Amino acid sequence: MTTWVLFGLVVLGVVGIVLTVVGIVLTVVVIGIVVVMVSKLTLRSMNGPLEARVAAQHGPAEVLMKDLCANSFGQESLGVWQIRGNGGLVLTGKELHFFLFLPKRDLLIPLDTITEITFTKCHLGKATIYNLLKVRFVVEGKSDSIAWYVSDPHAWKDRIEEAKGEGEKRVRPNGVVT
Repeated sequence: MTTWVLFGLVVLGVVGIVLTVVGIVLTVVVIGIVVVMVSKLTLRSMNGPLEARVAAQHGPAEVLMKDLCANSFGQESLGVWQIRGNGGLVLTGKELHFFLFLPKRDLLIPLDTITEITFTKCHLGKATIYNLLKVRFVVEGKSDSIAWYVSDPHAWKDRIEEAKGEGEKRVRPNGVVT
């Protein structure tokens, strides 16, 4: 074999490798775009049914805050194997109401049972880089909690505390006034 033939084979090998890498990268990009589009379409298709469920339970004047794209990271008492997912989170003057989209299930948390509202980045073994709104509450004398990804967790915390009548000064169990 001549030098030119060997050179040509090496060039063909390099071109083949480059084309393979480019193909893999393009495939990953296309799959990523499809996943994002399907996710957005799915969330949009949930808005109508969730809005109807919210309207059936709460009049417009009752709703203090609403997020139809809330993502539940699970309820502590149901354990790590529960079905988690998207739904609508609604705050009224009396309760925090989560409408899980699938399976169609509701969680009602009366405001007077809420004992703590904090932020976390993980809940029940599932983690994120974003702040989650974590609500601790009492059910039948037992402590429970749930965490949601919502668009503005700080606004949710402030508004829940305000609805509970805690927007002004309050005394914590350790005696500190905040």
